[in-house]
Amino acid sequence: MATIQEALAVAVQQHQRGQLAMAARIYRRILTLDPAHSDALHLMALITRRNGQPQAALRMMRWALLLAPDTAEIRLNLGNLLRDLGSGGAAAYRSAIALRPDLAVLQESLGGLLRAQGRLTDAECVYRRAIRLNPAGAEGHNGLANVLQERDILDGAVAAYRRGLTIDPTHIASCNNLGIALRGLDHPIEAMAWHHRAVALDPTFAAGHTSLGLSLQEQGRLEEARRAHAHAVVVDPAFAGGYANHATTQLNRNRTIDAIAGFRRAILVDPASPDAHRNLGMALLVAGRFEEGWREYEWRLRCKDAPTHAAMPKPRWAGEPLEGRRILLHGEQGLGDALQFCRYVPMVAARGGRVILGLPAALERVMAGLPGVERFVSGQLPTDAFDLHLPMLSLGEVFGTQMDSIPHRVPYLSAEPGLVARWGERLKGLAKDGGRLKVGIVWAGSPTHGNDKNRSIGLAPFARLAAIPGVSLVSIQKGPTEGQAANPPGGFPLLNLSPDIHDFADTAAIMAGLDLVVCVDTSVAHLAGALGVPVWVMVPFAPDWRWMLDRDDSPWYPTMRLFRQDRPGSWNDAIDQLERALRERATHVNHIRTGPSDMPILAPVSWGELLDKITILDIKAERIADAEKLANVRREREALEAVAAQADTTRPEVAAVIDDLRAVNTTLWEVEDEIRDCERAKDFGPRFVELARQVYHTNDRRAALKRDLNRLLGSELVEEKSYQAY
Repeated sequence: MATIQEALAVAVQQHQRGQLAMAARIYRRILTLDPAHSDALHLMALITRRNGQPQAALRMMRWALLLAPDTAEIRLNLGNLLRDLGSGGAAAYRSAIALRPDLAVLQESLGGLLRAQGRLTDAECVYRRAIRLNPAGAEGHNGLANVLQERDILDGAVAAYRRGLTIDPTHIASCNNLGIALRGLDHPIEAMAWHHRAVALDPTFAAGHTSLGLSLQEQGRLEEARRAHAHAVVVDPAFAGGYANHATTQLNRNRTIDAIAGFRRAILVDPASPDAHRNLGMALLVAGRFEEGWREYEWRLRCKDAPTHAAMPKPRWAGEPLEGRRILLHGEQGLGDALQFCRYVPMVAARGGRVILGLPAALERVMAGLPGVERFVSGQLPTDAFDLHLPMLSLGEVFGTQMDSIPHRVPYLSAEPGLVARWGERLKGLAKDGGRLKVGIVWAGSPTHGNDKNRSIGLAPFARLAAIPGVSLVSIQKGPTEGQAANPPGGFPLLNLSPDIHDFADTAAIMAGLDLVVCVDTSVAHLAGALGVPVWVMVPFAPDWRWMLDRDDSPWYPTMRLFRQDRPGSWNDAIDQLERALRERATHVNHIRTGPSDMPILAPVSWGELLDKITILDIKAERIADAEKLANVRREREALEAVAAQADTTRPEVAAVIDDLRAVNTTLWEVEDEIRDCERAKDFGPRFVELARQVYHTNDRRAALKRDLNRLLGSELVEEKSYQAY
């Protein structure tokens, strides 16, 4: 027996030195001599596990436990093995604790398992017991800190990380995690110092390099961030998070091609990463590649920050005919998303659906007139109250929306007439003050939005707009910063309506009395666009996916104009451009109203004629490249849209006729281009004759469609045509 014990001592020594093959040979020799030697079985199981044979290790560990049921260490390692196999392990840990309640390491192991299972409150209690047993143990403090960080108790996490690092200043993961917690508390300088310390302790620590990159990224140091993320994947080519973070930096630099390639690389390494798929979807959408973009964006519902109601007990709608079934369309993220995607509601109803909207109460009144809505709910809905469901941002994917098929007919929301009249009384005072152009302003979004620091600008920059002759500013800002309107910087004139706005119905009614809305990228931009109100939006350098890149208009909202940052963090150029545009518009408004010989033309016209003109302007906006001419087209279109907003053009039968009219006018445009080509070539043969005949045939179709619109919209004026028969 002494020989076996001596052999075991040698094997343990080899084991501790990492000489696993030598240790295993000795353990096997011992087990040949004594098959019931529990220590040799236990230690051999550990090596077998290290060699990638977990099931064989599990059999050995259980055999060892049968031989020595009162050994806490065997139960601990059995728990570790079961945890790695995804089979729990809590019972093994708890039985080990029952044998040795004085061992902190057992509590730490149980705490780690509970944390991995998402049982964070239980894990916190267990880690606190471990700390009471061993206050000088770094792992207990670090484990507690990890749990607190995941529970978003960041102050507590920071304190726990600091206690652990006081005990073990070289704990690399804790240095890195402390930096992450400090970033969450908005202490970027100290956070960066801890990230630097982590990678200094271990230059091959990939997670530390990418955390440093994220810290740099948050400070706008994008090129340095890109290099840090690139270094992370150099030291660990299998680090999917490093590729994804590198791609995100490229996306924030508006390098969409590089970003898309980076997200694809991350997915190649980790095909199941929901964040990488979702971010790939956003990169594709911002690049206008909608088909794949919608499909990848669906992964957002699997991300940790997905809303809890993303998983529904009822089937998800896939676009099939609804045949009278009740479908719940529910919001996911911000109010702006709901305002943007509620345009699809009439299309869902057209497929036979009885639509229930599940959205915040602030949207209920403004969506009351949305065609196709049977019911609006802002709270919990019993599962027997609907048959199918769909998150609203999935409507683009279900309807197969492409750039040329975005349902962009506006307005699809409208203001309550009574509210419009009530708020109109408040706005009348602006005319007495000499204001000719009434401009509503919004300078900040919700501070809880992840990108708010890049999109909100504060009230001060609007002083430049208030100084433009002929412009009166109106505050329609809501939220924590609305109080700034009571005392504008420098005392510039501002009609403050914010305190009396209760919901979006009030905001919509105010907009009906404004000439223009100027705002940052927030829900008000979507509301104005949905109402068909002229709206100018200030967009960050790296925009939200829906604003795309390199364009000053939006395919989602015909009355919208975008003013983009020319570099991250600087609004100077965008505000300069906006100020010049507003001066030009104010001058134009003042000019056309200065004398009886130059008054605006306010002639009654049929609905068909008005909408025909708007469709022609749509075509011009797509085909005219000259910036000055394009600005004139947009100005004319905005003026006509303001009138067209009085008609219910979102009704499916009306919208269909408008689409047909646009197609007819597109044909006429193209025919005229071909006729001019014939003129240049002096070719007046059969093709010219065919084109000339096509003109009057198409114009007859155009006249019929205009008559249909007059009938559908109840126009008092009706255009009549009379031609010699052909």
